[in-house]
Amino acid sequence: MSLVRSALPSDAPAIAAIFNEYLGNGTMVLRERSEQYYREMMDRSDCSIFVSESPEGILQGYASVKPYSDRLGYHIAGEVSVFLTTAACGRGIGNALYAALWPACHALGYRHLTAKIWAENTASVRFHARHGFTEVGIQRAIGIVDDRRIDMLIMEKLLG
Repeated sequence: MSLVRSALPSDAPAIAAIFNEYLGNGTMVLRERSEQYYREMMDRSDCSIFVSESPEGILQGYASVKPYSDRLGYHIAGEVSVFLTTAACGRGIGNALYAALWPACHALGYRHLTAKIWAENTASVRFHARHGFTEVGIQRAIGIVDDRRIDMLIMEKLLG
């Protein structure tokens, strides 16, 4: 059974490694993120990160929320992400991570959540739909992966 908990600064190397695993595999990731990026995120009062840890102490994935924008009028809007190791996919770990993240989103004052997903990442689109996200638009040809123009799907979830 996996343990879902708040991320610690000591988790930053593993979190960065999980994120960076997605480079070049057709997901949204275009640039590596450093351990420092995640440490700084953990230090912010408007962000939250949860991790899933195996019984052996290995991180299997993480879910995070950060501000959608730094503009004052968007203070109730957060942007969420979930990333899993390849071995963790399809085992309910993403569900457990998002279940832990929603109360944190409420506590941070977020009432509108946004997820940005490569449109061709159908597994992520289905996952987010199962968690109450709806499609609100597509940014056409916004990114380039492997010399191909990629569309980004914007999904949203309104919290009560």
